[in-house]
Amino acid sequence: MSNDNFYSEENDFQPEEFSAQPKKGISTGVKVLLVLSGAGLLCMLLCCGGLFYVAKQADFKMTEKPAEIIDIQNDITNITIPATFKPQAGMSVNVVGTRIRMAIYEEENKQGALILMSLGMLDDGMVDMEQEFRKSLKQQNQNQRELNITKEEQREFTIKEQKVKFNFAEGTDKNGKKFNQITGVFSGNNGAAFLFLQVASENYNEEEIVKMIESIK
Repeated sequence: MSNDNFYSEENDFQPEEFSAQPKKGISTGVKVLLVLSGAGLLCMLLCCGGLFYVAKQADFKMTEKPAEIIDIQNDITNITIPATFKPQAGMSVNVVGTRIRMAIYEEENKQGALILMSLGMLDDGMVDMEQEFRKSLKQQNQNQRELNITKEEQREFTIKEQKVKFNFAEGTDKNGKKFNQITGVFSGNNGAAFLFLQVASENYNEEEIVKMIESIK
């Protein structure tokens, strides 16, 4: 089994290589993701005007506590997370009626991550929500691994009586390491929600991932 660490502290800015031994507790990579996420989202909101009022009303929180991360996840959507993914970090922002949530889970062998996100926006079909979520992740997480996609297909699931398509992809990083990547936008508890999963192919269990998506209520 590989000892690659998906969130290696020594390799926060080396997305093509994760070779450090697993570390206890939340890693620097996850902390950077949350700080950038919160700062970026808050700046975006503050730039819209009413700087003093918005800053005064903003409620921003980051957490490493599993119970609080699960609470954030439940606020985003009702879903059964596989036991192979452990809660690592969470973020919540409440400002001028906007509810932003992010919950991050790490694969037990440090070989992947599952991210659930909600920006408190309705999916009215006017905006490509998946593209917006992915753009937001990319802007906020400088450590995001880019894959050379070699295979992908869309699979349809029924969530809240709606047909929803998730993209199942396979690809390699710059070192040729194989990964599976799943993405999809669906109706969450507070508007559109985004699921992003990226895990080393050697640790990928498609059956449990499909069951997880099917569990969304």
